[in-house]
Amino acid sequence: MSLYNEFAQVYAKGDYPTLSQAVAEILPAILKQYGIPSSGKLLDVACGEGSFALSMSKSGWQVTGIDQSDEMLRLARHRAQQAKLDISFLKHDMRFLDFSDEFDLVTCWFDSLNYMLTTDDLQSTFNNIARSLKPGGWFLFDMNTTYGLAVQRQEEKCYVQQETPDLLELHRTSYDFENQRGCVKITWFVREGEIWQKFEEKHTERAFSINKIEACLDYAGFKVVDRFGSLKNMTPLQSDSNRVWFLTRNEGSTH
Repeated sequence: MSLYNEFAQVYAKGDYPTLSQAVAEILPAILKQYGIPSSGKLLDVACGEGSFALSMSKSGWQVTGIDQSDEMLRLARHRAQQAKLDISFLKHDMRFLDFSDEFDLVTCWFDSLNYMLTTDDLQSTFNNIARSLKPGGWFLFDMNTTYGLAVQRQEEKCYVQQETPDLLELHRTSYDFENQRGCVKITWFVREGEIWQKFEEKHTERAFSINKIEACLDYAGFKVVDRFGSLKNMTPLQSDSNRVWFLTRNEGSTH
C-alpha cells in the first residue's frame, strides 16, 4: 500500500496544510532578499494535497505539482478546480523525474526528502531536480536533521496528533541508530455511525548528516547559497535544530 493514500483525508483535515500556507506567506520576502524571481515556472515536489501549490499559483507562479499518492493528487486537483486555478498535478517518483531545463524554481517541503532511505536515492533525486531546472534556477527545500529524528521526535514516544468526535489520530515514534532511520507509526480511527474503523501507516525517514546532504548537492551541481535552522526567523543552523532549510542554486554539474 502506498503511503498517504488512506491517510490523505486525515492529513487534509488536520493542521498539516497550515505549514504549507505559512511557508508560502513568508517565501516572497526571502525570494526578494536573495534575488530569486518572484514569478515563473515552479515545480513543487511532493506537493501533497496542494496547499503550497495553490498559494504560489495565486501569487502569479505557473505551478506544476508532483506526488506519488493518487489520493493526495485527487485532493489537490479538486482544490485547484474549486479555486479556478490552472495547476498541473502529476504522479511522479521524485527519484525519476524526467523534466529538462524547464523550471525557474523547485521546492520540496516538510521533510519529504527524508523519505529517501539511501544516499543513492537522495543523489538521484538531486540530480533529476538539477536537470529539471533552468541554468541558474533555484532549489529550496528542508529536511529533518539527525537531532530532529533521533532526539526531538523521540521526546514523546506516543501522542495524540488530532482528535475530533469522529476521528482519533495517534503517533508512535522510534529511532534505529544503526541505520539512522526514524519511524512514525500512525494509527487513526474514523467513526462511521456507531462503528469505528482502524487504519495504520508506517512512515520511515532517513537521517542524513549536513555534510552528506551538501556533498550530494555539490555532485548534482548545486551551490548552497544559505541554510537555516528556522526559515521564518532565518536563524543559523544549530546543533539542536530539528530541521534544516536550504537555499541552493543550480550551477551545473561537472560530473
